[in-house]
Formats: sequence, C-alpha cells, structure tokens
Amino acid sequence: MDDLEISTRAYCKIIMHCAKYPSCNVNGVLLTHKSDLKNGRPTKFCDAVPLCHLNTGLSLVPEIALAQVSGIVGAAGTVISGFYHAHDNLKDNHVDVFSQKIADKIAENQDGAVLVTIDSKRLALKIQNDGLIVRHNVAEGAWKLSEKKLKLEHESITLACASALVREGIFRELVDFDNHLDDITQDYVN
Repeated sequence: MDDLEISTRAYCKIIMHCAKYPSCNVNGVLLTHKSDLKNGRPTKFCDAVPLCHLNTGLSLVPEIALAQVSGIVGAAGTVISGFYHAHDNLKDNHVDVFSQKIADKIAENQDGAVLVTIDSKRLALKIQNDGLIVRHNVAEGAWKLSEKKLKLEHESITLACASALVREGIFRELVDFDNHLDDITQDYVN
C-alpha cells in the first residue's frame, strides 16, 4: 500500500491556520493536482485552502466556501481531495459530526479522499512531529484510521519551515474564507 504525501506548502498552511486561531475550531480542504491521481485516488496533496475558524457547525459558510473553492480549483487543474480540521480543545482529537459531514461530501465526489485531524498537542514553536491523524472513508458516514501513512514531502525541511512560520509570526498573514467574507479583497487561497 503506497503512502500518501503532503507538500510543504499544504502542511505549512494547515499549521499556520492552527497557529492563527489556537482557541478556535479550524478547518479547510486539501487539494491534489489531477496528475497526482492514481486510479482516480490522490497520492499527493499539493495545497490546502483554509476555510473556517468561526462557529463551523451551525453555519452555511463551509458549504458556500466549498462551492467557491470547487470552481477555483477546477480551473487550476486540481481537485478537492481531503478535509482537515483542528479542535479548540488541545486534548480533543475526535471527528465531530460537522467535520464528518463535510468530509463525506468530499468523499462522494473524490475517491480516496481523506479526513485529517490535527493533533494540537503535538504543535509547538519547534515542531518535532507532523501531528496529523489520517482517516479514510470505509462507508458513507464511517471514517477509519488510515493504514497509509501521510508523509511530509521533505520531512525535516517541512517541519523546520512550519516552525519558522509560527516562530516569526508569519501565520498572522494567512487568510481563511471567514476573513474573506469580512473583506472580499483578501485572497483565501493564499
């Protein structure tokens, strides 16, 4: 079974999103170049698009954001191939019903889609471990821990880069879809 790979760009955006909103639930989507699909399933996640950090559960924002992102990524030769989320509680790694529903929708449209939970306990100024918990869809509404490992594109470089972005405060410049709704001149694709 082949491992999945996540690019430095995608990983750093996820970490920056978590760093910018450490006391909020955050989520976003993972993208794959169409050329990185093997038998219609993703092998590498090339980018991430941060979506929400505000009341994600009872909001229409994720649905609107997914529709907008779908249009943008299709034109760029990529597909939405996964969903990431992190909780506001440091010790919480469960998949909440809202994240699961969004991931289910992505899995309906993309074989091999993944649901990634960020283990916030593993994040620090000097990141030693990727802190990603990967699940894959086994049936509608059922997500199981993946046997495939999600490896970083260049592990030591990627971890050092993410650490530097957090340490230097560059994460403050990241824009998610919620920010875009506040000021539509901000680019949430980053």
